[in-house]
Amino acid sequence: MELKPGYVVTLEVVRKADFGYFISDGKVDILLHERETSGKLEVGDKVEVFLYHDHQGRLAATMEKPLLQVGEVAWLEAVSVKTGHGVFFHNGISRDLFLSMDELPYDRELWPKPGDRLPLSLTWDKKGRLMGKLVKGEPIEKDAKKADSIMVHKEVAGYAYHFLDEGVLILTDEGYIAFLHNDEMTQEPRYGEYIRARVLFVREDGRMNVTTRPLRSEQQEEDSERIYAFLLERGGSMPYWDKTPPEDIFARFQMSKAAFKRALGKLMKEKKIEQRDGWTHLKEKQ
Repeated sequence: MELKPGYVVTLEVVRKADFGYFISDGKVDILLHERETSGKLEVGDKVEVFLYHDHQGRLAATMEKPLLQVGEVAWLEAVSVKTGHGVFFHNGISRDLFLSMDELPYDRELWPKPGDRLPLSLTWDKKGRLMGKLVKGEPIEKDAKKADSIMVHKEVAGYAYHFLDEGVLILTDEGYIAFLHNDEMTQEPRYGEYIRARVLFVREDGRMNVTTRPLRSEQQEEDSERIYAFLLERGGSMPYWDKTPPEDIFARFQMSKAAFKRALGKLMKEKKIEQRDGWTHLKEKQ
């Protein structure tokens, strides 16, 4: 078997060095640095090691157990970003696993940040260097749990891992697959971002549709507070009311006309505002 990075193999200690040991399959000698061992070794010992490339691009070995080996899928944590190149993920050993920018979106703002997690497998580039590869579809779905309708309205959380034109798939902490539609996002998530969402409904196949938008009552409260603050900033009056065109409302408040009218209705019910001649005014306190 050809010795390649990413595999766990058993090799024999053939000689000692000041900084560790050399181990071999009888054809190729590989450095096992002292810091990568789990104790003292002797010539002739058989050791199980994980192979990887060191910082100089040389094949090296470690007795540490990696989180991810060839043929497996593991959710790894991002630890650093190399601008213009890609993202490094912790694989349980001293050498982090590199995920190329070719696997990531063009928009750098959507790249994983330290602490984000993605499901990865191992592959090699054209030079034989070990690389990470994004995993989606069947390898994730086959182990996912089917949700029950009891989950509706409950809060779930998990990592965004599969990005589609119409939304994002999330694997929740419980093992469910949740779909977050673009219309239900408060902002576009990063690859691997941990997202909290509320379950809207459960599909027949056991997947859930979720939203990160607040409940209407919570949204109405937030919108009315924003409008009230805007009125205060303007000295108590604004040239917007319930007949203002939708595009003008959105340009100023980033909310729909329906949401704007609900917020105005709440403020009028609380006797905080009044409308006259196309303007909205704060009511004077009695």
